[in-house]
Amino acid sequence: MKIIKNIVISGKHQKPIVTDLFYTDDNKPKPIVIFAHGYKGYKDWGCWNLAAEAFAKQRFFFVKFNFSHNGGTVGQPIDFPDLEAFGHNNFIKELDDLQSVINWILTEKSIQHNIEPANITLIGHSRGGGIVSIKASEDKRITNLITWAGVSDYGARFPTGEILENWRKNGVSYIEN
Repeated sequence: MKIIKNIVISGKHQKPIVTDLFYTDDNKPKPIVIFAHGYKGYKDWGCWNLAAEAFAKQRFFFVKFNFSHNGGTVGQPIDFPDLEAFGHNNFIKELDDLQSVINWILTEKSIQHNIEPANITLIGHSRGGGIVSIKASEDKRITNLITWAGVSDYGARFPTGEILENWRKNGVSYIEN
């Protein structure tokens, strides 16, 4: 199995998209699986490396990445040293990042012999599940969609009452981990 970690992909929002690839380098086309993590998450959290390896062993070309504004950096992809970026994250940026990853996979010359461009599955966990659902509805290149505990109602996730008013007044809202 070939594992390539922390590839930097350029995105639309001036922050790098740190990406990992897991696949069998046998020069045979494989279905593409692109995984999107959840809110306050990152590509190396919990069991995501194990999931990537399991998919690669079953002959999938597995891609996982950090959203550009998740708070991580190229040097610290599993920490949150860039809280300023995290504070400016939003659904549009995450959709754009996912678009950049899809486009990169389909155009990166070094991997073309290992992918099936007409067979793209998106998997998302939690908020990432909501993001991949939206992207699959927008992008006709996506052939399959899987969510793991995906968000189904973004409105229900937003604060209300005093918390919302304080956010509006102060321009920032703090969420405990």
